[in-house]
Amino acid sequence: MQATGKQAIRKVFLFFGAVFALLMIFIGIVGYLVTGPVARDVDANSIPITDEAAQRLDDRIDILKQQIDEATAKGEQIHVSLLITEEEATSKVQALSDEEKIGIDIKYIQIHFIDGVVHVFAKLDLVITFQVMLQAKVEVEDGEVNVKIVRFDVGRVSVPKTLIDQVMRAVARIVDERLEEDVDIDLEGITVGDGQMLVTGATK
Repeated sequence: MQATGKQAIRKVFLFFGAVFALLMIFIGIVGYLVTGPVARDVDANSIPITDEAAQRLDDRIDILKQQIDEATAKGEQIHVSLLITEEEATSKVQALSDEEKIGIDIKYIQIHFIDGVVHVFAKLDLVITFQVMLQAKVEVEDGEVNVKIVRFDVGRVSVPKTLIDQVMRAVARIVDERLEEDVDIDLEGITVGDGQMLVTGATK
C-alpha cells in the first residue's frame, strides 16, 4: 500500500513526535528519570504556544498534500517545500501531546531552530514531572530523514552517547514498523536555522 502525501510529510515530524516520545519512554525504562533542572545552552526568547500556530501548520500541510496528489494523478514531477516556524513546531507538538497522540504527557515544550541544530526543551510527566533537553541535527540521506542526537540531558544527567545510539537503533526499528516504506515524494533536503526549518522534496 502506497502512503499518502500527508504520510510522507509526517515522516519529517518523527523527530518532533514519535521519535521524541519513544526516546523519553525508553530512557525512563532504563532508569534515567531524574529530577532537577536541565542546563539550557540556548539563549532565545520564549516561544508562544497557540492553537492558531498549530492550525497554520496543518493548513499548509493540507495544501501541500493536495499539490502532491494532483501532480501524482497527472504523472507530473514537481518540486515542493514546507516551511515550519519555531512557533508552529512547538505548538503542533504540544497539541499532539494534549490530544494524546504521541503517547507521552508534555507539560511544556520549546523548539528552537538555530544554526543547523534543533534544540528541544520540555517538561514531561511520566509519574513524576522532569525536564529534558535535546539537541539534534536533522538531515536527509538517500531520501530518508536522519536524526543525529548531539546532546541529550534528563534532569541533571547527561545521557551517554552509547546509550543514545542504542535508543536510536531501537527507535528506528519501531518507526520502520509503523510507517510505510513507499511514499509518493522524494525528500531532497532539510535546512534548519534562523527560527525556521525548510523541508524540500519532489514528487515521484
